[in-house]
Amino acid sequence: MALTYGGREATQAERTAASDFISRFSDRPETLSFPEIAVLDTDSYGRILVFLRVLHADGLEEPLLVVFKAISSDGGYLAGPKSILRVREASFYAGIEHHKTRNSWECPPDVDPSADL
Repeated sequence: MALTYGGREATQAERTAASDFISRFSDRPETLSFPEIAVLDTDSYGRILVFLRVLHADGLEEPLLVVFKAISSDGGYLAGPKSILRVREASFYAGIEHHKTRNSWECPPDVDPSADL
């Protein structure tokens, strides 16, 4: 199957992380399926940009972008408060750039956010 926006097919650990993270926001996570999970990009600090299509039991399909701060080999993950963005086809590429900016893409992680400047 060709990926909607390119990238590469997610590994099992990346699929596990994405489906678990999105399922946490559902009242009925057991009814969700994920027909596509693709890794679109990674930055030099280990952040991972994932595109996924979420299929709900009622047939509604929801395209999402998720930025993970890290994903471990067992599917564990770190994600921030601005990790999820619902996207529209007409503004998909602008959505990617916006989502990268709001998730500090290519910026070093805060080592000590309470440090005096």
